[in-house]
Amino acid sequence: MKSERGGCRFVVTSDEGKPQIRLELFHETVPSLMSTKIEFEVLSGTTAEQVRTIVGSMNEMILGVIVTPKG
Repeated sequence: MKSERGGCRFVVTSDEGKPQIRLELFHETVPSLMSTKIEFEVLSGTTAEQVRTIVGSMNEMILGVIVTPKG
């Protein structure tokens, strides 16, 4: 099974006023994710400022995403 790799970044979004983290891919390097939106829900009570700090750290340390089918 072939793994797909692609560069990515994380951005702060919100849903009904609650901050979330969204994975954004650079270019179209991971075809299996092109029609998928990936977001991370944070604990209730987490402030937007805390989420921005988390996203900053993630963007400094995470280079990309690797997707491998199970099976």
